[in-house]
Amino acid sequence: MSLKDDTKLQIAWRQARVQLRRGLRLVDHLRQPAAYPPPQFARHNTDFGHVHGHSTTQIDRDDAAAHPTLEQGKRHNLALAAAFFDGLVIGPHQPLAFWPTLGRITAQRGFAYGMELRGGCIVPALGGGLCLLSNALFALGARLGWTIVERHGHSQQAVPPPVDEIWGLDATLFWPHVDLRMAPLQRVRLGCTVAGGQLHLQVNGKAAPLVRCEISAQGDQVLVIAGVRQRRNVLLRKTFSQSSGELLSHETLATNRKVLLHSWEQARSCLTCAEVHCKSRVQLGSTGGAG
Repeated sequence: MSLKDDTKLQIAWRQARVQLRRGLRLVDHLRQPAAYPPPQFARHNTDFGHVHGHSTTQIDRDDAAAHPTLEQGKRHNLALAAAFFDGLVIGPHQPLAFWPTLGRITAQRGFAYGMELRGGCIVPALGGGLCLLSNALFALGARLGWTIVERHGHSQQAVPPPVDEIWGLDATLFWPHVDLRMAPLQRVRLGCTVAGGQLHLQVNGKAAPLVRCEISAQGDQVLVIAGVRQRRNVLLRKTFSQSSGELLSHETLATNRKVLLHSWEQARSCLTCAEVHCKSRVQLGSTGGAG
C-alpha cells in the first residue's frame, strides 16, 4: 500500500497522530530539560587534541533514479545544517540531541525541498536529505562506543548504503518526536562540514579514547511477506577497554526491519508520478518533515 491508496480519513488520522506525538515530545522537552540540553560549542580544536574518529559520506546519489531537484535540495540542506553541528561539544551529561541542536525545519530558515520517504513513496519535503547527516552521526557514534539514548531506524529503503557499510547503521528523523540522541563516554568536540560534494565528520577529545568497538550483523535476511520485500538484521556491538583490551560490554545496538523499494519505486516521486488525484500528493510549497 502506498500514499495514493490513502483515503481522506486515513490522512486526517495520520496527521492527528503526528500532532499528538509532537505535542507529547515538546512537553517532554519542558519536563526533562537535562535530556534535551541546549547546544554548547567550541569553535576551535585547541583544547581537543586527540582524534577519536572521523567519517566521509558522498552526498550525491550515483543512480539514475535520483531526481535533480530533490538532490539539489539535499545538498543545500546538508550545507545549511552542518553549521549547526560544527563545533558542538557533547559528553556523558551533555548528549547530542539532533532536533534541539538544529531546531525546526522551515522555509523561513532557508531550508529547501529534498527527498523524504513516506508511506512507500518518495515525496518532496522541507529539509529532505538530512537523514544523510543523522545516518553518518549514528554510524560514527556507534563505532566510538557512545551510549545510544534514542535512535529510530528507517522503515523503508530506497537508496542502499555503500557496499563497505554495515547494513542498518542508519537513523531517521521527524521533528521533534523522532530524534537522534547519543552520549559519548568523554567530553568531545564534533566537527561537521560539507566540502567537495562530501559530508565530513570528525570527533576530537581532550584525552585519548577510552574504548574501541566492534560492530557485527546477525540474522541478515531478505523476506517476501504478502508480496512485500523486507530486509532484517540485528546489529551487535562489543566494547573493549582501550588500555587493557578487556571486554566491557556485548550488547544489541539496533534491530532493523525495512521494506525494500523496487527500482521503479525508487525512480517515482510526487514530481514524476502520474497519480495526479492522489490525496497525499505533495506539491512544492507545502510542508513536510526531514530525511
